[in-house]
Amino acid sequence: MNCPKCGNEMSPGWMAPGKICYLEWAPGHWYFPLAPRDRIRLKPSPPPSSFLEFMEYRTYLCAACKTAIFEYE
Repeated sequence: MNCPKCGNEMSPGWMAPGKICYLEWAPGHWYFPLAPRDRIRLKPSPPPSSFLEFMEYRTYLCAACKTAIFEYE
């Protein structure tokens, strides 16, 4: 896969959040301790089959421009 920012080849791999942390997305900034109401939890694709498995996201990384693209459910 080529990077959409610089056009270089991206390296495939896996991204994993902290031990029990989910990745979440919101259209605005986060201000502790208040989380945006319109946030979306990004579940890994495929999701783990048990709570003992790590959440891993298939990710493509561009080292040249520090861009990561990942898949979620």
